[in-house]
Amino acid sequence: MSSKHRSIRVVCFVCGLALLAAARPARAAEIAAQAVTLSAAGQAIPATRFAAPGQAKRPAVILLPGRQGLEAFASYYRSQAAALARAGLTAYLLDYYADEADRARANDPEAAARQAWFRQRAGVWFERVRDAVTAVLAEGRCSGKVGLVGFSQGGFVAVGVAGQDPRLGALVVYYGGIPSVAKDAIDRLPPLLELHGDADTVVSPTEGEALVELARRLGNPASRTVFPGAGHGFSGPTDREAQGRTIAFLQHWLDQNAH
Repeated sequence: MSSKHRSIRVVCFVCGLALLAAARPARAAEIAAQAVTLSAAGQAIPATRFAAPGQAKRPAVILLPGRQGLEAFASYYRSQAAALARAGLTAYLLDYYADEADRARANDPEAAARQAWFRQRAGVWFERVRDAVTAVLAEGRCSGKVGLVGFSQGGFVAVGVAGQDPRLGALVVYYGGIPSVAKDAIDRLPPLLELHGDADTVVSPTEGEALVELARRLGNPASRTVFPGAGHGFSGPTDREAQGRTIAFLQHWLDQNAH
């Protein structure tokens, strides 16, 4: 091996160690989950807050789960929220259902019944999320920038809210699309990242594609990542890549000093 090649390897190795050392504090940071009540417009909405380390005001990100709610995949949603907090974003896990009966109807065994309930209740769920945005902005810890991350049904809800709420600065949708009940009312969308698996048999990838096309027609940046072989719900390397893309996207568009 030539001395030139040896020196390149040494430089790359040293750079790699430097990057690893820089990343350690963020990975090692302990992120505490705190149960909170977000109050706005007479509503008391329970949530779990994952605060970014330090005392500085941070952008906020509200995460909306799929139709099973937060508890069915609690560890997954909590890990997503904690990763956002380690990246400098205060994350809120929000269950947009009003009560257990609301959740039960949304999870009816019959698909037609679930869809009918969504059409009936979507407006209520949108309003709860908008009230949560109001409450988060009113908290002293928020920098004034808020984004939404929605998973499956939560992605449809996030689109319905972001399509009419100019306070939102970024939107990430995991395997979701445009809610039919709000399609005609959507007159804007913030910068959008849509993530989908091409083997999704629950929400067709074409729904995510239609969402990105709509966002672009409305004039804001929209990007899409399709994961080959991935179905409805991500795990392993696919989930890690999706999470990394989500964090980078939100940091870019919610940074107080950007744009």
